[in-house]
Amino acid sequence: MRRLFIITIAVILSFVLADQASAEFDPEIDYMSVMIEAALAGDRDIGLAAETSRNEKIDKLLLDYQKVSFEDIYLLSKIIYAEAGSEWLSDEWKMCVGEVVLNRVASSEFPDTIRDVIEQEGQYFGRNNSYFKRLRPDRRCVELAIRLLEGERVIDEPSVVFQANFTQGSGTFLKLFDTRLGYTYLCYSSWPELYRT
Repeated sequence: MRRLFIITIAVILSFVLADQASAEFDPEIDYMSVMIEAALAGDRDIGLAAETSRNEKIDKLLLDYQKVSFEDIYLLSKIIYAEAGSEWLSDEWKMCVGEVVLNRVASSEFPDTIRDVIEQEGQYFGRNNSYFKRLRPDRRCVELAIRLLEGERVIDEPSVVFQANFTQGSGTFLKLFDTRLGYTYLCYSSWPELYRT
C-alpha cells in the first residue's frame, strides 16, 4: 500500500515539478506527508521534490509553517533509528539522541550540518558506512525528527553534545537506563565555557 502511495505521488510530482526552477504546487497535497513517506521508502528524489513544492506552497499561501529540509528529516530520523530504534524506548529517549546531533550542528566544536556531524571521523557513522546507507527509519523516528527540526526540545541544554553508553566530556547531564540496553549517558561538552552566554 505504501509503495502504491509513493508511486502515485511520484507521478503527480513528476508533472507538477517538470520545471523545478518554476515548480508549481498543488494546494490540496500535504507535502510533509509526502516527505515522510519518501523518508520511509528511502526515496531522496521524491523527498526533495516534495520539499521544493512544500516551500513554494508555504511562501505563496503565506502559511505559518516551519520550512524543514528533507535531507535533514531523513538523516536525523535515520540516526535516531540507528541509535535508539528499539520500539520500547520512549519518545523522550529518541528525541534526546536527535537533539544531541542538533546541538552538535549548532556548536562551534563540530561540523555544521547533520550529514557532516553523522559522518565525522570517529563519530556515529563514517562517510561510506554501508549499514547506515541501507538503513530505513520507522515512522515514529521520522515524526520525532520533524518535531525536533521544527524546534521542539526535551534537553534544552545546548552544551549536551555527547550520547553514548559511557560518560565523557565534562559531566553527565542525564543518565537513561533500559533493562535490555543498559545505560545511555547524555554528557556536556569538554569545553562548557563555549556555551556560556
